[in-house]
Amino acid sequence: MGILRTIFALAVVFAHSPWNSGLVFVGPRNAVQLFYITSGFLISYVLTERGGYGRKATFYLSRFLRLYPLYFAVASLTLVIYLLANPQFFELYRDMPLSADISLALTNALLFGQDWIMFSAVRSDNLVFATNFNNSDFALWKGLLIPQAWSLGVELSFYLIAPFVLPRRKLLLTLLVCSLLLRVVLIVNGIGKNDPWTYRFFPTELAFFLVGSLSHQILLPLYRKFFGAALKKSSLIVTIVLAAFSVLYFVVPVSGLYKAPILFSCFILFLPLTFAFQNQYKFDGKIGDLSYPIYIGHFLVIFVLGLFFKQLDITNELFISISNAIFSIVFAVALNWTIGDRIESIRAKVKMQAVKRIRYLSEEP
Repeated sequence: MGILRTIFALAVVFAHSPWNSGLVFVGPRNAVQLFYITSGFLISYVLTERGGYGRKATFYLSRFLRLYPLYFAVASLTLVIYLLANPQFFELYRDMPLSADISLALTNALLFGQDWIMFSAVRSDNLVFATNFNNSDFALWKGLLIPQAWSLGVELSFYLIAPFVLPRRKLLLTLLVCSLLLRVVLIVNGIGKNDPWTYRFFPTELAFFLVGSLSHQILLPLYRKFFGAALKKSSLIVTIVLAAFSVLYFVVPVSGLYKAPILFSCFILFLPLTFAFQNQYKFDGKIGDLSYPIYIGHFLVIFVLGLFFKQLDITNELFISISNAIFSIVFAVALNWTIGDRIESIRAKVKMQAVKRIRYLSEEP
């Protein structure tokens, strides 16, 4: 699971790089939605199998510590670098109406709501709802310090409802059906196949989180029982196959009409085995720990490298794209070493205190 998450993060890096943009590994849209499925699986595991955190506030605190410290670190560093080398960022704020400035400032500070920037536009000096964010007097997303963080806004919406939904199977299934039906309605109405409705609209993307949750709740127990002692070997084989499929996705000789459904079906069906692989082989978790800092930091890496490449007159797209990927990994390692590992130790203490509290309450007469 960890290897796959990092492959998906690198797919997004390449999507924002010049060489075969969007045609490396699984591509950006597939990568983001596969992240959603993985998130649903892991959050379901935390909330339903491990007994949760005892209190919803503790769960939210753990999620805050997972996302926000690294986000704030990268956003702050981005702001400093933009002050030195990207005056266009601030010119955008100067030219836009105050309502747009406030909206962007709040979402940059809170992270919540960044996905809704993709459904906003400036027209006639007013901030309005828009079905196409490109039909705007200003490209509002360029006012985000970390533009790719819009997907974290979607994630946060899921985290907000997860403790109330995932332990209740009927509610989970009801919301899944509603999410799928809403996607069908949007497609029939002609907007469901167009960005941003394709993978940025939380009510329809909720289905991916919930399918991931069901993969944990239904398939993982079945696989544990079915594979038994062979679970370790089976998880190794499945993880290798899925990783190879993800890396070679665009060169696999399957019609484009069927390739994505096959990818998602295989991923959902065998996700529990990749989870078992992560539990059996600790290095997989270590590799997976790089996925979030790669994702959150790569836009800044690409910007900084772009300045150097421009000065050195380097234009080879393949070299630039590979450099973006390599230095995004290096930056991710640095982020984890300086911030992420320390925050994870705090999260571990939060979890341990929650476990102790649950045990104490269960032992009370």
